[in-house]
Amino acid sequence: MVKEIFLYIFLSTIIFKIFQKYFSKLILDKPVSRSSHYKDIPTSGGLVFLLIHLINIFITGNYKLLILLPIGILGFFDDLFNLKQLYRLIFQVLNISIIYFSYINFSIFNTIQLSSSVNFLITLFLGLFLINCINFMDGIDGLVASNMALIFLNYAFINNRDFLGITICLFIFLFYNWCPAKLFMGDSGSTFLGIILFYMIFTNKNFDSSLTMFLTVSPLLMDSIICILRRLLNRENIFSAHKKHLYQRLQRNGMKHSEVTLIYTFSTFLLLILSHLNNLIMMYTFVILLIIFGIYLEKRYALPFKA
Repeated sequence: MVKEIFLYIFLSTIIFKIFQKYFSKLILDKPVSRSSHYKDIPTSGGLVFLLIHLINIFITGNYKLLILLPIGILGFFDDLFNLKQLYRLIFQVLNISIIYFSYINFSIFNTIQLSSSVNFLITLFLGLFLINCINFMDGIDGLVASNMALIFLNYAFINNRDFLGITICLFIFLFYNWCPAKLFMGDSGSTFLGIILFYMIFTNKNFDSSLTMFLTVSPLLMDSIICILRRLLNRENIFSAHKKHLYQRLQRNGMKHSEVTLIYTFSTFLLLILSHLNNLIMMYTFVILLIIFGIYLEKRYALPFKA
């Protein structure tokens, strides 16, 4: 285990250096009206995630995890060519479906008596939701990388080493992605992390374990859920680009990238600690407190939602 950790640290460091030196100028994220950066920043650092994950597969011998790679590859082409939303959605549906039918006895449904078709539809909806929420939240420096690094580390600690490589890779990536970012993960990274999260939740030990892990992602997911609901109430097109997430409005109103990221990351860290107490009531209570805290941040520090 220790040897593997040092191997992944070494490989991630070397590959990121090579990527930054030889490939970073080829794929640039150019700022637009909804961007939180003001100059061209190299993107698609998520390609390194894919490569490290591939190496991890060869080391662990769990070749079934190759089914997680296609969505990250599609994300890379999206970074390059800005694919249409419909094409991305169809591909995501296909990739989730492949995972579902490869692991059809999902543990999350073991204690729930539902028909196979209902199971599939619920899985498909939540899979699309998780992938796109993580993608939506990748809008300021270090936010998604830091939260996912902690969540994946916790998974490696209590489950297995199937995602040890990507976990360590995320911590190395933070040296490049922390404010001011020198490299973005791009859709190749955010959608790939989203489908790994989906896999972790839906192939967990039992329903309570899956629900607990879902709750640990609340700081990211609740921001997306509340933003979508508010846009629906305002009769806005929820599929159109925007910058109305709470984290975006905090940053746009003067809060530093690092400050916003630390708020979300510390909230996730506390939820991960609570998850080891095996007390769902405590986790529900803390999530409610986080929502109240979010309302406080909204009123005190964020740009108004309709601004």
